[in-house]
Amino acid sequence: MAAVHTDIVTDTPNYTIDATETSLDLLETLVESAAPMGVTALADRLDVSKSVVHNHLSTLRARGYVVKRDSRYEPSLRPLDIGSRTRATLPVYQAARHHLDNLAAAADETTVLFVLEAQSGVPVYIAEASEGWSPQFHEGERLPLHVNAPGKAILASLSEDRVDDVLDETDLVAPTSATITEPDELKTALRGVRDDAVAFCRGEQYEGIVGVATPVTNDDADTVAALGVCGPVDRLSGRYLEEDITGQVLSTAKSIQVDLTGQ
Repeated sequence: MAAVHTDIVTDTPNYTIDATETSLDLLETLVESAAPMGVTALADRLDVSKSVVHNHLSTLRARGYVVKRDSRYEPSLRPLDIGSRTRATLPVYQAARHHLDNLAAAADETTVLFVLEAQSGVPVYIAEASEGWSPQFHEGERLPLHVNAPGKAILASLSEDRVDDVLDETDLVAPTSATITEPDELKTALRGVRDDAVAFCRGEQYEGIVGVATPVTNDDADTVAALGVCGPVDRLSGRYLEEDITGQVLSTAKSIQVDLTGQ
């Protein structure tokens, strides 16, 4: 089975292939666009010639990654197929999905499963409550580990040397004024997370959004994951967050661990 490897891989390689970068830039531009785009608009956006854009679009279209409608282009659902099949090979996803659904239904709060990929946290599954909060991040999106509860839970599950490696490769951005951006301060906070097996986020990624998370442990050393609940502070606060929801998160993580390891 495929695994999410925890090797620290920099996002700044020694060299890149320009043609590959151009194809990916085109695809990501189409994904981010609110409407299909034409060759001229794409050429202007990416600052390349129209002939270059046309050649790359033709290749992407032939491989099924781009759809042409009239004279404009939009992304296909092919990446969804690739991502879904990749995710399905992860044992932690297979074991956790129904537990996340149950937790979201029981707590009526948004529940997430993150895995470590390179030096980022990737939400591989999001179970939204029926009338709860819809996160601004998406499944498959790479997110900084230091800005949210699942990310901090993942960091705290690593050795101190591994944490140093991750932080060395991470731009400690500050989405809000509450974000911890000093490495020493962050490592001090992570020691508390290790002691309690619980990480909290208090408006560090989005203003007014809080959360709690705990690592999900298993026998696969190449997979590091965390389970969390997140939402607006007016829904999650006080004893409800720190005792009720935290208790449910810990209990759910234990159930997932049992399914993964039989222990």
